[in-house]
Amino acid sequence: MAKNIHFIGIGGIGNSSLAQILHEKGFNISGSDLSPSDITKSLKLKGITINYEHKAANINKRHNKIIYSPAIPENNTELLEAKKLKIPCLTYPQALGEFSKDYYTIAISGTHGKSTTTAMTAKIFIDAGLDPTVVIGTKMRELKNKNYRKGDSKYLIIEACEYKKSFLNFTPNILVITNIEADHLDYYKTLANYRKAFEEMVSKVPKNGKIIIPGDGKIKKLIKSAKAEIVTAKSKIKPGIPGDFNISNASLATEVALSQNIPISRIEKSLKNYKGSWRRLQYKRKKLGKTLFIDDYAHHPTEIKMTLTAIREDHPHAKLLCIFQPHQYSRTKTLLKEFGKAFIDADKVIIPNIYKVRDSEEDMKKVSTDVLVNEINKYDNKAQNGNGLKETANYIKTRHKNFDLIVTMGAGDIGKIYKMF
Repeated sequence: MAKNIHFIGIGGIGNSSLAQILHEKGFNISGSDLSPSDITKSLKLKGITINYEHKAANINKRHNKIIYSPAIPENNTELLEAKKLKIPCLTYPQALGEFSKDYYTIAISGTHGKSTTTAMTAKIFIDAGLDPTVVIGTKMRELKNKNYRKGDSKYLIIEACEYKKSFLNFTPNILVITNIEADHLDYYKTLANYRKAFEEMVSKVPKNGKIIIPGDGKIKKLIKSAKAEIVTAKSKIKPGIPGDFNISNASLATEVALSQNIPISRIEKSLKNYKGSWRRLQYKRKKLGKTLFIDDYAHHPTEIKMTLTAIREDHPHAKLLCIFQPHQYSRTKTLLKEFGKAFIDADKVIIPNIYKVRDSEEDMKKVSTDVLVNEINKYDNKAQNGNGLKETANYIKTRHKNFDLIVTMGAGDIGKIYKMF
């Protein structure tokens, strides 16, 4: 067992969760990241050494293992130094895959709803006294706003991301697939390739395992390669947060719990008390006059549409402003028409900018904020270019009285806007 482990990109939501679990298990953990964040600050408070610069000097022979984020390039100076010193290096998904071999693993996958379904499943297991270890791509209120939990039972509940086929590092006892829609086409190129990754994942579940899918039957034909039992989610328990998609997420979490003999009465009570996670329909404490603020992680057209619909369920007559920051130029271009139709439930839409990540110069030439604004305005003339986060924050300062509710959306740095007004 490696005792001294260094994480490159330790501030990432995945890396930080595994780092903290291993730290609590007694491993000596260090890490590096490019800048401080709320996550890295909390890691330092726990005694984890963090350097805010990637440099060869951060790596030395006492390190037994290096774990790095998939976003770290192969020519990263720390990674090169580790390989030079012949220290074993694993990506975060590879490391989590190794870690999961010691557990009865429940993996939650799918295009949308992974974090929420993982959180719901974790809450049910915790409330039932099953003491699971949890690795999740968001912060849970039930975990005191942490993105992990170290349990002492056989259960490991993980959010299994499909980007770069990361989830193929796992061989889960239970696999949940929330849904399958085109995404991450910067890597997969086609929807067919994206679906094939899920088919491959399905084939990894052992014969005595279970694959849990939604009751709408949309993905049944994609699981022909399954050796395991297929379970279709049927329950309609309404959780403590709005939206039909959350009823679907709760249904999947319920089937996982039932498979481990948790009584339905306990499941129902747990889900009704579920109040949501960080950046998932999260009401902000910040308020300007009578205007309420909601922050959400939605960055795919389907997620945007479902989230706005859910907000409308709770606020049918509210004047609603949606501030959406697209995540990736390539995703914006590929799903441009779908984005154009996604804002039907908003009264006004502002696009401050497009968040650049994994985008080439060619990607950035193909689409712009104005192109997306024009696409939205084809269906309803209510979108405008916010000209950056700072100008958008000024818009909120001067015009917030025109709206009852303002929702910020995106997977980039949209959250910075709250510090600007």
